[in-house]
Amino acid sequence: MRPTPAARILRRRVTQLDAAPAPAAGAGADTDALLRHFTSVMTLWTEPEMTALAGGPAVVDPAEADAAVEECLLLRHLAREEPGIVRGPLERTRQHWIGTGSHELAPSRRPGLSRERFRAPGTGPVPPSTKPFHVGLYTSTAWRGDDGGGDCGGGGTGMWRMYLDQGSSLHPLPWHTWELRVTDPAAEVLEIGDASAWAAFVGRYPLVHDGSVFPDWRAVAREYAGVHMTLRAIAAAQGFGVRVAGGVAAAPYWDVESVLWLRWVFAGVRLVGVAAG
Repeated sequence: MRPTPAARILRRRVTQLDAAPAPAAGAGADTDALLRHFTSVMTLWTEPEMTALAGGPAVVDPAEADAAVEECLLLRHLAREEPGIVRGPLERTRQHWIGTGSHELAPSRRPGLSRERFRAPGTGPVPPSTKPFHVGLYTSTAWRGDDGGGDCGGGGTGMWRMYLDQGSSLHPLPWHTWELRVTDPAAEVLEIGDASAWAAFVGRYPLVHDGSVFPDWRAVAREYAGVHMTLRAIAAAQGFGVRVAGGVAAAPYWDVESVLWLRWVFAGVRLVGVAAG
């Protein structure tokens, strides 16, 4: 049986992920290098790239996607060092949020973080999106790293910082990194561990718009404090539609491991680093 177009795209993706350069000596350097390689690869899998490779919208069977990503050596290695980042569950005490400098498209940005600025989905309309902005709060997990210092107070950084390190004119310096601790055991987080979990998630909270199915984030917020998108789910689902009740789910583009917090559930915030250039 000839592989489907989606299967060929996924094989290419896994090959790129497994082409990580040889890391420096030490387990910490290894983990850092592999996470940065994942970031550099997945941020290139944009909507135009996917459309060009698939000859139009790409639709994948979730089980086929998960089987392909299961063979990824990079994810296997990272899962031994950082299982929460790769497949969950979320490490609640190592969440980082980064405030960046003002940009002409977002001149009101502030580097600080406060509950008063948090906008929950229930406070207004949420446009259809697989990754909504201007609602909730995004964090990424700081990998354990070592105790060697750095501008994040020791240990490793989150993948959002790794994305910024690649260079982005939309997120100018300075970058203020804040640590948020989630200590409330009642703050339930939905884990998206693979493409099958993403399909089940969209199918459970469907919002149909212009022929595509999106997550209904207001409905999600009534049941969960946050949604955790893991590396395995991103590798398997990014750029692909999946068939769900009501049609085909819109393709997600999360790029890096992240949590979308739909409620303010943080016991406190602490500034752990400033990158000024």
